[in-house]
Amino acid sequence: MKVITFLLKAKQPILATSFQGDPNSDVSYPYIPGSMIRGALISRYIKRHPELPDDFLSEEINKEINQEVKELFFDGSTRYLNAYLFCEKQKKRTLPVPLVWYKNKDEDNSSVDVLDLSQSIPEKLSLKRISEKFCVVNESRVLFYEEKRRINIHNLRDRTKGRSSPIKRNPNNNQVIHEGEGAIFRYEALDSGQIFQAIILCEGNDADTIESLLQPENIWLGGSQSAGYGHAKISKIYSYKVDNDKNKEWAEIGIAVQNRVNRQKLRITLLSDTIVRNDYGQISADPSVLKQAIEDKLEHKLKIKIQLPQPTDIFISSTIVGGFNKKWGLPLPQVTAVSAGSVFVFDTQLTEEQIKILETEGVGERCIDGFGRVAINWLGNYEKFTVTSPEKDSEPDINLDKEYHYLAIEIAENILRQRLEQCLIKLVSNINLTENITNTQLSRLEIAAREGLNTSHDLQSCVYLPICNLLNNLTSKAREQYRNTKVSGTKFSLEEKIKDWLENPIGNDKSWLLNPQELTVNVAGVIREVQPNSDLAREYTLRFIMAVAKKAKKEKN
Repeated sequence: MKVITFLLKAKQPILATSFQGDPNSDVSYPYIPGSMIRGALISRYIKRHPELPDDFLSEEINKEINQEVKELFFDGSTRYLNAYLFCEKQKKRTLPVPLVWYKNKDEDNSSVDVLDLSQSIPEKLSLKRISEKFCVVNESRVLFYEEKRRINIHNLRDRTKGRSSPIKRNPNNNQVIHEGEGAIFRYEALDSGQIFQAIILCEGNDADTIESLLQPENIWLGGSQSAGYGHAKISKIYSYKVDNDKNKEWAEIGIAVQNRVNRQKLRITLLSDTIVRNDYGQISADPSVLKQAIEDKLEHKLKIKIQLPQPTDIFISSTIVGGFNKKWGLPLPQVTAVSAGSVFVFDTQLTEEQIKILETEGVGERCIDGFGRVAINWLGNYEKFTVTSPEKDSEPDINLDKEYHYLAIEIAENILRQRLEQCLIKLVSNINLTENITNTQLSRLEIAAREGLNTSHDLQSCVYLPICNLLNNLTSKAREQYRNTKVSGTKFSLEEKIKDWLENPIGNDKSWLLNPQELTVNVAGVIREVQPNSDLAREYTLRFIMAVAKKAKKEKN
């Protein structure tokens, strides 16, 4: 087997459409799928062989060419793995974050230890899954990576006129004569400037052909190529011949197989989405089906029956995958797949030969497109992994014209408000009031907060004054309700929490918004963030109190 690795630097945004977002948007995968690379090389191969008929898999053409085409692109002898982000600092291809990793929910994101729940599960911690998608692992140290995205808004135009056109109707019966264009849609693509590393595995003798197809260096990938998307540059092509008899091994995770055998437990991690079928031929994301697929793969290659025990721990997620066939001009069927990063733990072990088979060939369907990649005993027996923050790129100096500068300010402020709205909704949904405070008192609190918002334009007045007046002038019975009502997740009463929120709206343990830095927006060098004593912080504090009161009333009704 020969392994060909190369880098793909995005010169333009790349649109590798997934099944996320609303119908009027295309959201890209966080990586370049192997199917996209395979399709681009098929296109190059066809252009270099103009003698090929439209049906170049036909048995009627030259048998030698027919065999070459099959080995290169169709029979699984050559596998095109997904191009993941490339870590330039460590010269490594990043890999999907294992779903077995969690972190303490209450710790700061930047300096948190990662817990491996396949080793042990802490009892007294509130945990949440790691949100980053890619990582580089060195023993017990982890470096997380996140892809950069670019969002562009487009509108549908008439190809001939070069602009959108209105709907034409018959003036007599108001029926539509001509459908207009002008629908607005959104592309969320992988941003330009990012570097990905792709891998091609060749079982046959076609590695030289593959390497020749990687020239010239400029290549176009993905959708909307005529609209300024998809240009990438190929560089640093390396090939490596694997010969197990001469100890020339290769592993996608970069750890020799002999260092991963005879562990206490067998841990199988998926390095890409995996498509498997059950005994009835149906696509399934059931863990038992994946186990069966592993057994079938080993049995097929080694010609012996292999029975794995039931997994002792499973950390799994599923996703919908598809694709696009350029020859058909149609999308591929959408199917369910087991997500990359899923981890299966068994009380058994595999031999070196079995590990090499699984890691080299993958499991399940569409292995040729990079699906079904697995790693055996990838992570060491560490209960905790220390996170190292990646070095951030320095922000480029951007000199905007005056009018564009004002536009950037407006966009940044709108995005910041949008993030605050989303954060507020999320926080309020997690808050419950534990005692029976009456709707009358909740309505008075809501009215006082709204009154404060209405005076926000008056520089001479304090926006918190109506709520302070309300709390200071409560009757003994009403005050008892505020003091007996507890806010969920805390030991404090509603009265105490309202005072905390007013005195310390953001940035510390008593605040309703703990980490305002996560909401910071940077648009073309214009930075907007929430300051503790800003009008924006006061406005959203009042809106937060209003939302808490309104939610409590709604739940009581």
